[in-house]
Amino acid sequence: MGLIKSTTVAQVAEAVGQSDPLARPVVTLGVGSGRHPFLSAMLSDGVGDSDSFFVTLTDRSVLFHEVQAARSRPGKLRYDIEREQVRTRIGEVRRGFLWSTFRFRFPGDTEATWLNVRRAWRPEMDRFLAALHEDGHSA
Repeated sequence: MGLIKSTTVAQVAEAVGQSDPLARPVVTLGVGSGRHPFLSAMLSDGVGDSDSFFVTLTDRSVLFHEVQAARSRPGKLRYDIEREQVRTRIGEVRRGFLWSTFRFRFPGDTEATWLNVRRAWRPEMDRFLAALHEDGHSA
């Protein structure tokens, strides 16, 4: 079912392999969009919807897979963005006790969207942001 984090990460790695067989996953995290994470979680009973994603930083790109609502598994690939472009799309990172957030501008959007990261995914969010930061300094 993907409710255990390690199982979910393995399922996402499998989906990444199907989306881009040459990519090697570096870090995966779960995010939900919207400005109010508590309200979104209450209204969805904690189950993912089309505004929830598994975000995977690979050695080649960043992939956004939709979360399948009933099973909390990776679904359809929604975005595949080159690593170099992702740094410029992230802004306003806020780390909180239960929820952390950052703004992300999806391709085709003029405004950034709030992406909410539950406490359980916070270490992965920090690794994700650090890896992107390192990319910026190694060029």
